[in-house]
Amino acid sequence: MFDADLAVKRTKLADEVVAQLLRMIRERRLVPGDRLPPERQLAQTFQVSRASLRDAIRQLELLGYVDVRQGDGSVVRMPDANTLSQPFLGLLSGRPHAASDLVEFRRILEPQVAALAARRCTSAHATQLEHALDAQRRRVEAGERLGSEDLEFHQLIATIGGNATVLAVTDTLRSLLHELRTKHLTGDQPRLGLQQHVAIADAIRGRDDAAAAAAMHAHLDAVEASLLLEGAPPSDAAPNPAPTDRPRSQGGPA
Repeated sequence: MFDADLAVKRTKLADEVVAQLLRMIRERRLVPGDRLPPERQLAQTFQVSRASLRDAIRQLELLGYVDVRQGDGSVVRMPDANTLSQPFLGLLSGRPHAASDLVEFRRILEPQVAALAARRCTSAHATQLEHALDAQRRRVEAGERLGSEDLEFHQLIATIGGNATVLAVTDTLRSLLHELRTKHLTGDQPRLGLQQHVAIADAIRGRDDAAAAAAMHAHLDAVEASLLLEGAPPSDAAPNPAPTDRPRSQGGPA
């Protein structure tokens, strides 16, 4: 597996080691769970310094392809949503337009995902949707805001849609959506959110793709309106560093 033809010949040694190891992972010469050879042996194989090798391993760890275990070496893995979402953490903080940009992105994506879910919804999916709504109803009746139940409902719709790329994108954005809800929609209107979720779920269960897309559009319209009342500028507004004097709302659905 690790033979002489892996010797690095280019100047950016760490980057080339990363490229070589990624190539081996893509070609399944290395698979999740494989332990990389010891540092000294791997550096000799690639004919680079141990410092360059450590740099390469750090890059692979940040990318989510290697799990570095203290005293137990480096183990190959595949990136998951938590790893992929790391660059997004804190994105909304200190950037007044970022929250509106996120809602705008959701308006581009989620209505089509809801329509796709309506076309692919099975009886088992319909049952899952009802269970998700039941969990939200319990929250609302207890006088509590929707938390993880809201995120899980939207992720369930992506799962029903059955597109692996869409599912990976929405899963990766979960940290951003959580930040949007907790920091930018602080008041929340759980009954309104539940009502809109019921409309979305009813359209999906009815296999009505146009109605599902329209219901999701209406839901995200309410999210955007709530966001604007919370003080975030619309995504197409000119930057305005001056603080707002508008009263904060009681929030809205997310």
